[in-house]
Amino acid sequence: MGNSTGAWVVFFLSISSIFVSTSGQALPTCHGVEVLYTLIGNALQIYPNETLPENQVYRFEANITLTNKGYSTLDTWGVGLTFQHREVLVSASGLYPDDGRTLPANVSQGVILIPSSSQVLRNSIETAGDPGKIQRSYSIVGDEFGVPLNPMPRALNLTSTGYNCSTAQLIGVTTLHTCCVEPNSTITLTSDDTPLPPIAGDILVTYDVRQAYASNYRALVTISNESPYGRIDNWNLQWNWTEGEFIYTMQGARPKVADTQVCVAGEAGTNYPPSATMDINSAISCSTSPVIADVPLEKQNDTLVGNVKHCCRNGTILPAVIDPSKSKSAFTMNVFKLPPYAGDSMHLVPPSNFRIGDGVYTCGAPRLIAPSLFFSDSSLDYSENALKTWQVSCNKSTGATKPPPKCCVSFSSYLNDSIIPCPTCACGCAAKPQPTCSTTTPAMLLPYSALTDRPANRTDKAVVWANMNHFPVPNPLPCLDNCGVSIHWHIVSDYSKGWSARMSLFGWSNDTHPDWFAVVEMPKAMPGFEKAYTFNATQILASPSNTSFVVQGTPGYNNYLLGVTSPSVKTGVSMLQSIVSFAKGSTPGIDIKGKDGFPSKIWFNGDECAMPDTWPTSEALRMASPSTVLAAFLILIWTLSFGPLELL
Repeated sequence: MGNSTGAWVVFFLSISSIFVSTSGQALPTCHGVEVLYTLIGNALQIYPNETLPENQVYRFEANITLTNKGYSTLDTWGVGLTFQHREVLVSASGLYPDDGRTLPANVSQGVILIPSSSQVLRNSIETAGDPGKIQRSYSIVGDEFGVPLNPMPRALNLTSTGYNCSTAQLIGVTTLHTCCVEPNSTITLTSDDTPLPPIAGDILVTYDVRQAYASNYRALVTISNESPYGRIDNWNLQWNWTEGEFIYTMQGARPKVADTQVCVAGEAGTNYPPSATMDINSAISCSTSPVIADVPLEKQNDTLVGNVKHCCRNGTILPAVIDPSKSKSAFTMNVFKLPPYAGDSMHLVPPSNFRIGDGVYTCGAPRLIAPSLFFSDSSLDYSENALKTWQVSCNKSTGATKPPPKCCVSFSSYLNDSIIPCPTCACGCAAKPQPTCSTTTPAMLLPYSALTDRPANRTDKAVVWANMNHFPVPNPLPCLDNCGVSIHWHIVSDYSKGWSARMSLFGWSNDTHPDWFAVVEMPKAMPGFEKAYTFNATQILASPSNTSFVVQGTPGYNNYLLGVTSPSVKTGVSMLQSIVSFAKGSTPGIDIKGKDGFPSKIWFNGDECAMPDTWPTSEALRMASPSTVLAAFLILIWTLSFGPLELL
């Protein structure tokens, strides 16, 4: 009886500690997920020593604690922190920035931290209040400037979909508190091994354990392109092992670095010395963070390097709308475990901190989902499950880490003599561009003769064209678009029963784009789409509103957009083009002279291109700048009041 009473006392004290801050103050009531940011100790002054107090650097340590005080289990989450003292995050145990940045990182503009491995927050009802299952705590270390006492964040929140967080409240001087109310009060009852529902993403990485032994297991890793139009080139998948695992063999892919010395001299060599049955010198990777790359297509049937379904695509994964058979890439590997886990065949832990696409994509933590089902390739009606399956969802990075576009679009029409060019700095600009130019001034209209000129050679023609047509000439002039690929859309004709446009692709860089594709979105015109004459163009019926068509080159004819250094390119620009025709019967009232004849969005090889913010028209004033419109209006008022102006 005494032992039972003691256990309950410990249990009660554990639960009670959840409701009291480190300062001793009671925390506000929370029916949801409670998030605490608690400063540990005093900020510590570190080098360099500065004379100005606001520039002095201090080290700080803090704990982030999440407690599920609601009804529902929380399986996917991130903690948002808004800092205010020029903070630099140096380490975060078990957490990492959701935008894929490595630590140390400048987080002065805020950061969202997500768990490196799946960290499910169960609810108290299904766990009988077990603190080890309803609560998670993490330590972070960083630097801040100018605040020797209690440097706290400005805001704190939970980023899980549907949760509504209260304004962060300071408890004492070292604890920041917020309560995030769940979207509903439905009680969820799960266990530690309950599979989570699959989630969506631009890229899904599936980690299937197919076979397990005491010291090692066989895994199948599948990369699926789930983006509607995205294309993945040179996928380069990376992760961190959490328990010292190493890869002994691999088929369908290869590590980018063969680290035999690490295998022989490290823990792998100590625990698996060379023997008659296993030679550690043959291990393919012992890196704690291997970078895995695809192998060439010709290795597809190689029994040692390839021979895996969906393998060997040379790093390219197309969207399913282009070719469903090329929308996945896969490889298998034999993974060895280290003590104390080497003797347990069912101790299976996935890698953490997945990365893919060299910073273009941000990946979440692996989620345990229902085991994958594999059907037999034979005629037998037979299938088998994976022993365990984890899923990683990766999405294109957003915010400050989002890469700039790689392509841009320009417009013109037979109705107007000017080309509306790609936007200024469409694909990015240097912070201090040389020669000096404006990164914010709109691009200047161009004459048709400048269309095939390299962007750097268009400036003089743009200035002459502006002077000829009395357009304003800004000072400084706008910067270039800096895009390696541009797409020009020109309205060629407009008749009572149909109309046509010319779509031209220009390559301005040294990069060659094999098997290119483009997706053109035209909400008003799409019902009348007929065909492209020298491109292969088909309507995308799978899109939500059927407003887009996909364009590809004809194999052996124009399916390569060559780099400008290619011997086949004689004019300094690589160009492909085709007429695209539309009928008007199914689009009554379409305004070709307005914006209906121009795409609203274009993607090239999966990257969304920068679009102009206006379109050409036969009415000159609609293309003119606001200052030109104002001048014309004032002249009109003068003429109506006093008669026509006389030239001096």
